[in-house]
Amino acid sequence: MQPDRALRRADALEQERRTGRQLDLANRFAIPIIIGTGVNNGVNIIYRWREVSGKFGSMPTIAAARPPSIAALAMLAVAAAAIAIAATGRARAADARAQSDQIVAQAETTIREAGKSNPVDTAKIHRAIKDLHRAIKIDPKNDSAFVDLGFCYGLLHDGPNATKMYMQAVKINPSPANYLELADIYMRVGQSEQALKAANAGITKNPRDARLYNAKGMALDDLKRPTEAAAAFQKAIDLNPNFQVARDNLRALDSGSTGRGGGNRH
Repeated sequence: MQPDRALRRADALEQERRTGRQLDLANRFAIPIIIGTGVNNGVNIIYRWREVSGKFGSMPTIAAARPPSIAALAMLAVAAAAIAIAATGRARAADARAQSDQIVAQAETTIREAGKSNPVDTAKIHRAIKDLHRAIKIDPKNDSAFVDLGFCYGLLHDGPNATKMYMQAVKINPSPANYLELADIYMRVGQSEQALKAANAGITKNPRDARLYNAKGMALDDLKRPTEAAAAFQKAIDLNPNFQVARDNLRALDSGSTGRGGGNRH
């Protein structure tokens, strides 16, 4: 027996004596692996460990297995709360718009009923105005309510308030349709330069809207710029050959019968 093996045998026997446990052959070979005795066995253990880790990947470190910190958990909670609040806010906004739109629809029905009378039933117009203000209170960003308010104030010959409502509608939603309404009210109150600006702004949004070119032609005609007005009316016809209003306005311009207050709007 070699000296190092003799030492291991002596160690094993001593272990048996101390623990009172009988060691079999498997236990004797396991001891050096478990306690790491012997240079050769120690080297072999390290080698086997590296070989295993190379095959199956490195073992997780203590830092990687560490649970999330309180700060990280707090950040996750804040993010989740923010998402929930945003979703709740969107749902409430959608509900408010739906309720506001319903009131606007009721007001528009009242306006149509008022228009059936001759002259216009102003009592119903005032009722519609009241409802539209209620719709705006529910949803201050409902531009349709402001457009209808502008129309109502126009029917009451309240130019300043009508203009104010249309301007607010454009501010909320600078759509081609809202610019068209704004250009129209500017023409009605005699602000042709502002009407031209509104029409041009709408054309920038939608260069293929024939109605905006018609509005532009009317503003140019009112500003005594007939050549440009004729070009605008012709552009409207080119975009929509069935646009009879633009044809009538161009014909009137050619006959010299347009000017302030003349021409058809839509």
